[in-house]
Amino acid sequence: MGARSLYDADTRSDSRHGSQEGGSERTESRAPSHVHVHGHGHGSKTSHVLVPTILDSHRRDLFASYPAMGGRHSMQSVDEYVYIQRNEELLLKIRPDVQHPVLSVLFPMSMQDPGLFKCFLVGAQSLYEWRRFPQQAKPSQTMMRLQSEAISSLQKRLTLPAAHLDDGLVISVLHLMVADACLRDLPSLKSHLGGIRQIIALRGGLGSSPSHLAIRALLTTVEFYIALGQYLRVSPDDPVAVPSVRIQYVPHPFPPDVCRYISKLPVGLAEAALSGRLSVQCIKLLTSVADWAPLVDDPQSSSEPDCDPQIRYCRLFCEPREYSRNAVILLLSLQRSGIPPGLEHVICLGLAITVRHLSGENRTNFFDGTTLDALISNVKAIDTPTLPESEVIIWLALVVNWRTQLAGPLANADDLLDYVIDSFPAARTWKAVSVIARKFFWFDRFRLDWEKCWQCGIQRFRQRLIAGK
Repeated sequence: MGARSLYDADTRSDSRHGSQEGGSERTESRAPSHVHVHGHGHGSKTSHVLVPTILDSHRRDLFASYPAMGGRHSMQSVDEYVYIQRNEELLLKIRPDVQHPVLSVLFPMSMQDPGLFKCFLVGAQSLYEWRRFPQQAKPSQTMMRLQSEAISSLQKRLTLPAAHLDDGLVISVLHLMVADACLRDLPSLKSHLGGIRQIIALRGGLGSSPSHLAIRALLTTVEFYIALGQYLRVSPDDPVAVPSVRIQYVPHPFPPDVCRYISKLPVGLAEAALSGRLSVQCIKLLTSVADWAPLVDDPQSSSEPDCDPQIRYCRLFCEPREYSRNAVILLLSLQRSGIPPGLEHVICLGLAITVRHLSGENRTNFFDGTTLDALISNVKAIDTPTLPESEVIIWLALVVNWRTQLAGPLANADDLLDYVIDSFPAARTWKAVSVIARKFFWFDRFRLDWEKCWQCGIQRFRQRLIAGK
């Protein structure tokens, strides 16, 4: 979930179906595993050989104790999984490499547990096949064999005493949920989701250890996409899979608990909250961002300089994802309640896009364009924004445009910034924009990037002026 798509959908190599039409899988030589990355040029192809690391040698040493499972094809999926996670971004250009929580926490756990390893292979293989054939839901014979072995292993694990206290059981189900998502098997995905929620409830929830933070991150990623699909009406509404949250608005004077939430917010968001147009649930959600936002800065400049690197990475892997899931659930609850578009719709969508756009070189998934369209519609639906609302919109338009342009120009992200520059005179000078943006979540290391995005928007604004004369 969230892994980068390394292959074009129409690639002809590594087809998993062509060799299966005759009822058998192709045999593969056991050459050193590698990853082929197909570029976007005409027939261009480069080969990324995995650089040997401590992690790789650890993996290969442990593999010596496992029987062959699916041949080299399965091992290729593991190598590709490691390669992608090493290059994956946690949040806002933070790439921990081998310290990524999936590799430093979950991967070693899988390698030391034969039953969990079988489920891990299912997740890795499903992603391997999905990247090559994103529109093909039919699993390969290799995939079906791995899935059968994993389910059998999981069923035995469920019969053990105190199975609900076994972290490996929870992670096993999560790997199977990855396969459900890749195969677009929504009923199975929801069934596994219900089961994993029951297991976690029986054990009284999850804590804040590295393994629990990593588990929470993977679980909330699944919940995020299920909720987003319902909000965007890609899938039917399902209050069982995504329960609604209660929406509450309070007038002035605010009760003490709401005042405490507001006191933790940046000035710009606090001013928006004091306008009385945000629900208590939205204000509380923004407070959760304030809890992990300082971790985005470099450790030397962070307000928590003594934070253990592994804990920092695990928190950045988990807490922003939990925010995104909660933001989309709030949006879905607003939609179900018939509350018209307003500032909290814009805030939840804007920050969720900023957090969840994980890929620096490729588009994350097909939800990107639809989510941006929804954000633009909600921004335009605010007819006469107040000054605090205008500043929130200007800040979010800038950050979302920057966040979604890393893989190249994106038309609807440009449309959002262009609309804001056209509609708000304060957005037409960088001095004014930077003053506004500093009232919100601001990171100095991104200042030049943000200014560059704004300058591109201003250039388009001037071109429109010239064309209109």
